Amino acid sequence: MKGKVYLIGAGPGDPGLLTLKAVDVIKRANTIVFDRLINYEILKLARAEAELIDVGKMPGHHPIPQEIINGILAEKAVEGRAVARLKGGDPFAFGRGGEEALFLEEKGIPFEVIPGVTSAVSVLAYAGIPITHRDLSSSFHVITGHEAEAKKDNLDWGAISKLNGTLVFLMGVKNMDFITKSLIKYGKSAATPAAVIMNGTTPGQRVVVGSLSDISEKTRKNGIKNPAVIVIGDVINLRQDLNWYETKKLFGKRILITGMNEREEWEAGFTKNDSVTALIDEGAEVIHCPALKIIHVLENIEKLLNEIVNYDILIFTSKNGVESFSRAMREKRFDVRRLNNIRIAAVGSKTKEKLEEMLIYPDIMPQEFTSSALLDVIKEEKIGKNAAVITSDIGGKDLMNGLEQLGLKPRKIIAYKNQPNYEIRERFLEEFKRGIDIAIFTSPSTFYYMKEIAGETMRGISKSIIAAIGPTTKKAIEGEGYRVDVIPREHTMEGVIREILEYKNL
Repeated sequence: MKGKVYLIGAGPGDPGLLTLKAVDVIKRANTIVFDRLINYEILKLARAEAELIDVGKMPGHHPIPQEIINGILAEKAVEGRAVARLKGGDPFAFGRGGEEALFLEEKGIPFEVIPGVTSAVSVLAYAGIPITHRDLSSSFHVITGHEAEAKKDNLDWGAISKLNGTLVFLMGVKNMDFITKSLIKYGKSAATPAAVIMNGTTPGQRVVVGSLSDISEKTRKNGIKNPAVIVIGDVINLRQDLNWYETKKLFGKRILITGMNEREEWEAGFTKNDSVTALIDEGAEVIHCPALKIIHVLENIEKLLNEIVNYDILIFTSKNGVESFSRAMREKRFDVRRLNNIRIAAVGSKTKEKLEEMLIYPDIMPQEFTSSALLDVIKEEKIGKNAAVITSDIGGKDLMNGLEQLGLKPRKIIAYKNQPNYEIRERFLEEFKRGIDIAIFTSPSTFYYMKEIAGETMRGISKSIIAAIGPTTKKAIEGEGYRVDVIPREHTMEGVIREILEYKNL
C-alpha cells in the first residue's frame, strides 16, 4: 500500500501563520521532510515517533540536490508513510513544489498540495508595507531574485522597469546590485522607494529603507542577508505610519523559558495559552529549552493507593505529582470514590487545575503558592495526623519539616524524579550565542540543571534579565551568585509574565 505526500506551505516564519490544515497534517505525519527556512517551533508539532529529515539548502550551496529530495519523498511514500514536505512560504511560489509534484505524478504516488502564506505578501505586511494601495499601487509583481543575474536574458528588464505596481524580489540579496542597476538602466527612477526585509514575520525582523540608488549599499552596511525580501515602489512610504509589528513592547527580545516539557510548552503557546502567548503577542521570541526531564515513578503511587485508608490528607506540590497520581489510578483502576474521607491539599493554581481535570477538588489551597503558606492554612485546620506529601525526589524537604513541627506524621511519596535534560545542550548553546535578553526559571532545579548542562557558558546569563517564579527559586539563584531582576507577586508562570510586561528596564 502506497502512502501519500503532502506538499505543505509552512509560511514565512511566524508559526502562527500556519494554516489549520497544515497543522493537522504535520501532527499526523509519519515522516517530515523540511527545508532550512522552517521555524524550529513548527517541528515540535510532530509526533514524538515521527521521522524528521532535514534537506535544508542555502543559496549557492545545496548539500542535498533536488533529485535526491524527490527520491526521499517517493521512497517514504512507497513504504506506506504519510509524508509532510514542509516548504517555506507557499510550495508553488518559487518553492520548487511544482517540480516535486510532477515527479510524484510521474511515479504514480498520491500527493496533495496545502498552500501556505507567501512571504511576498506577508513579510511586507509585518513591515508595515501594504503590497497594494488604491492611491499608490493597483498591482504587484513577484520575481525570483536569486536567479536574476543567471537568467538575465530571460527577464525583460525593460518591461519590468515600466511597471507601475509594487515589485517584489524574493531571495535576491546576493544580486541586489544587478537588480537595482538593471531597473535604473531600463528607466526606473533612481529615487523610487526601496526596502529590504530580513527574517520577516519573526522577532528577528530587520528592515532597511532607501531608494533604488542607495538600497544596495545600505543593505551591505546593515549586514542584511537572506532570507530577505526586496520591495520597490511608493507603498514603502506608508511604513512610517503602518509599522505595527516592530513597535511592540517586546519586539526583538529573546526570552528563554527553562521549565516544563518542551512539547507541552510549545503546544501551550501555540494554542493561545495566556502565559506564553502574552509574550509572543508583544513581539518576543520565546525559546523553550527545558532544563529538566520528568520521570514518573508510578510504583510509589500504586503502593500509596494500596494503603490509602491509612492517610488523613494528601498534599500535592505540583501538577507533575498529580499527573503521576492520575496515571497510577488508571493503571490500578482505582475508584476516585475511595478518596471520599481524605482531605486534599494543593500548592499552586496549576496543581489545582490538574486535580480538577480528574474531578478532584482540593479542600485546602493557600492563596500564596508556597509551602510555608500551606503550612499556615493547615495549622488552622483539623485534619488528622497522617499526611502523604506527593512530590519529586528533590522536593518537599521544608514542607515535611513544617508538618512534623505541627505535630503531623508526614510521609514523602516520590511521584516523579527530576533529571537534567542534556538533550537541549546543543540547542541552548546555539541560542545563547545569539543572545538571551530574559531568562525565566520556574524552580530551583531548572536553574541548577541549566547550570550543569551549560557549564561555563552559564556565566553569561548574568548579562540577561533573570526572572524567578517565586522566593525559593530566587534564593537558589542568588545563592549561586546571580542577580534576580524579576519576581512576581503571584508565584505562577502567568505572574512572571505579567511582571515582565510591566518591567521598565527592557
